[in-house]
Amino acid sequence: MGKSNDFENLREAILEGDQEAAVAIGHQLVESEASLMEPVNIASDVIREVGDKFGAGEVFLPEMVLAAEAMQGFMDVVTPRLEEEAAGEGAQDRGTVVIGTVQGDIHSIGKNIVATMLSASGYEVVDLGVNVVPMEAIQAAESSGATFIGLSALMTTSMPYQKEVVDLLGELNQRDDFYVIVGGGPVTRDYADDINANGWAADAAAAVQVCDQLSSGSTPPSDTTLVYKAAE
Repeated sequence: MGKSNDFENLREAILEGDQEAAVAIGHQLVESEASLMEPVNIASDVIREVGDKFGAGEVFLPEMVLAAEAMQGFMDVVTPRLEEEAAGEGAQDRGTVVIGTVQGDIHSIGKNIVATMLSASGYEVVDLGVNVVPMEAIQAAESSGATFIGLSALMTTSMPYQKEVVDLLGELNQRDDFYVIVGGGPVTRDYADDINANGWAADAAAAVQVCDQLSSGSTPPSDTTLVYKAAE
């Protein structure tokens, strides 16, 4: 009962852009929850919902900014615990992931959650931030010796830049050098398949699972069967 109330209160706090309430709920959950992934996923769903409403003209920019600030306040509280949880699994040296939100998109929260979970799970993470042009992602992967390129898109208008990275790798004869993982609110498994990405994940926990599965294989990236989130 208390757990479900906390989750509903968290949802309302983010929807209403109440950062103080979101932070307080974060502290309560850190003290009481065995695992924080469920509330983090709930919070991610809420911020995605706000973004969808903004795109549909149902909410306006100030409301979206307040919701994002509430979400960030919550994440600032729970991130240290998330890192402790993942570190407790003893994962180390799993490879390097270059991650960023693609060109034309400045949404960072979802990407930040994925980066946190990957880092806590033993991956070296190179976070390029937002509005990342395709060649920048490839050059960063090259210079860091990355195994993975993670591309987030929260707007349908920015999704083509995920495809552009995959296509550009092919043109540069580097498609076999990296696994390309895509995600973000409007990104589907079918879209990931269509653009020949190596993997798709609907949330941060799934992103870690996808990277784990791909890194355990022996086939080159261009020959890898697309790895999806666990069947629904």
